[in-house]
Amino acid sequence: MTGKIMGAIMQKKQFKKCLLSTCLIIAIISNLVSSTQCATEKNFGSWSISEKLFNYILSILPKNSTILEFGSGWGSGQLSKHYTVYSIEHDKHWINRYNTHYIYAPIKNQWYDIEVLKKELPKSYDLILIDGPPGNIGRYPFYVNLSLFKTNVPLIVDDTNRPEEYKLITDVAKKLNRPFKIIRESKINTFGVIMP
Repeated sequence: MTGKIMGAIMQKKQFKKCLLSTCLIIAIISNLVSSTQCATEKNFGSWSISEKLFNYILSILPKNSTILEFGSGWGSGQLSKHYTVYSIEHDKHWINRYNTHYIYAPIKNQWYDIEVLKKELPKSYDLILIDGPPGNIGRYPFYVNLSLFKTNVPLIVDDTNRPEEYKLITDVAKKLNRPFKIIRESKINTFGVIMP
């Protein structure tokens, strides 16, 4: 009887180890697919800004203006066909992928390296697009460091369907004493805009 119980316990432990190993493998593969998809994304939406956001920027910002964007990707390349774009980027793999002026600012203290930003930010820009760093790092420190930026320009926060980005746009609008609006990109995705 004791042998059967011990055998069942051992089988259960082996099953748990096998299940844990399988879950780990699935997580690794999922991460690789996600990274590959991100690195090869060549259209609007998904990891990139939406076509609706791209067209919105075209509608409010004269060509040859300057954009300061947080995070870069395929959409940066599309914007650079119409504008001068400064891309603040924490991931070396994205540096110099597109025709923008890259500011490499690694993550330090939960956000872009502030000292790098103080030294490298352009003197003038006509729009701020907040689409980075990724949600798992967080974008709310933009609010904490608002004084570093010229805020008398349109401010756009992508992914306001997520609670942290929604809080960011509402808190920035309140601090600047300006209204904001949320624009629906799809059934679930939104971006927020604060106009000067």
